[in-house]
Amino acid sequence: MSPDSGRLGYRERVTLRESTLGALFLLVLLVLAPPATPASEEKPAYQVAYDSYKTALLERDFETALIHARKSHTLAVEAIGLRSPQTGVLAYNLGAVRFSLKRYRDAVPALEEALATYTANNGPASEKNFLPLRKLGQTHLELENWETAERHLVRAMGIVEETRGRTDPQITEILLDLTEIARNLDHAKRMRSYAMRALYNLHQGENPKALEVGHVYVSLATAEMLLGNASGTNKSLDRAIAIYEIHLTLEDPELRALYAFAADAFDQTGRESAARKYRRRLKEDEG
Repeated sequence: MSPDSGRLGYRERVTLRESTLGALFLLVLLVLAPPATPASEEKPAYQVAYDSYKTALLERDFETALIHARKSHTLAVEAIGLRSPQTGVLAYNLGAVRFSLKRYRDAVPALEEALATYTANNGPASEKNFLPLRKLGQTHLELENWETAERHLVRAMGIVEETRGRTDPQITEILLDLTEIARNLDHAKRMRSYAMRALYNLHQGENPKALEVGHVYVSLATAEMLLGNASGTNKSLDRAIAIYEIHLTLEDPELRALYAFAADAFDQTGRESAARKYRRRLKEDEG
C-alpha cells in the first residue's frame, strides 16, 4: 500500500487549489448567474433572492448564501418551472454551496436536479453539463461512493476531451481524482492508466518536477506493485523519491512516509540494498 501521508489526497488538492486561485469558487457560481431583469421591470422574487445569495457569496458568508440559494431555487420552481434553464442554474448553485459547507449528502439531490435540467435543455453531450457532472463526481468522492464518483467524473472528462483535447488542465485534475478513486476500489489497472495519463499531462506543464508529480509517481508505483511489476514499481519510486527530495527535508512526514514505503517495496522487488539505504536514513534522523 502507498503511504497515505506520502501523497496529496483529494481534499488536500482542493484546498491547495482554493488557496492558490483565490475566489475561483465564487467565479464559477457567478458565471452561472441567471440573466438579469431589465431595470424597467420589477424583479421576480427568485431574482431578488438570487441577488441576496450573490451578495452573501461575495462576502464568503456561505451559511447566509445557502439560505438565499435555497429560497431562490424554491421560488424559481414555482414561478418558471422545474426544468427552466434558470432553475437549473439555481439548483447547481444550491448544490455547490452545500458542497462548500461540506454538506455533501444534501448537495447530491440539488446537483442531480441541475444535471437533469441542463441535459434536458442542452442535450446529454453538451459542454454545459460539465460543471454539474464534475461537482456530482466530487461530491460522491467525498461521500466515498467511489463507483458513482468515477462514473460522473469519466463523463465529465469525456465532455472536456471533445471540446478542449486530452491535455486540458481540467482533465488533469479529473485524472488525479480518478487515480484516487481507483486506489480505493483496488482497481490497479485503472489506477495505473489514470496515473500515467495524469503524468503525461503534468509533464507538459511548466514544472514537471512539481511535488504533485511526485505524488502521482507514488500512486503509479502502488499500482505497479499491485500488478506484480517490479521494474515499474522501482522506476516510479526512484522518480518519486528524486522529486520529493527536491521539495522536502527528512523532518517532513511526507518524505519519511515515502522512505518507509519505498523500503518495504524495494524489499519485495529484490532491491535489498536500496531498502536498507532508506531504513538507515530514517534511523539516522531518529538518532
